[in-house]
Amino acid sequence: MDIHPDTIIFAMINFCILVVGLKVFLYKPVCNMLDSRREEVINNLNSAEEAKLEAQKLKDEYAAQIQNARAEAQDIINQAAKIGEQTKVDIVTEAREEAARLTARAQEEIAREKSEALAEIRNEIAEMAVLAAEKVVGKTIDAKDHENMVNNFVKEVGEAK
Repeated sequence: MDIHPDTIIFAMINFCILVVGLKVFLYKPVCNMLDSRREEVINNLNSAEEAKLEAQKLKDEYAAQIQNARAEAQDIINQAAKIGEQTKVDIVTEAREEAARLTARAQEEIAREKSEALAEIRNEIAEMAVLAAEKVVGKTIDAKDHENMVNNFVKEVGEAK
């Protein structure tokens, strides 16, 4: 095997043509493909970061809304408790007032019936006294005498009390 200088020059020229051909036809397209892939990966990472930030923002908003809803629910519960307590107080007060009115009405009714009973008893006693007086006196008493006797007797009974 002899090494000829023509073969070495021809091999070097072929090697240079191969390197230039590879650089033009293979290196640039591969680099372009790798660059575009790098940009796509960077864009995807940026999009993922933005989505993560948006998700965190939404999570924070929902957490605030839940907190507000809980606070409103607690306010509603507190108001309902206050209204219930006030209603209870109103019902008890109204019941006491109604009981007081019924008691006063009953006492008035008792006093009225007592007065009526006393007046009836006085009239019956007066009539009995007149009948007894008629028997003792033996004569009939006219209406004027009867009225005078009843009034005198009622006065005496009233003073005897």
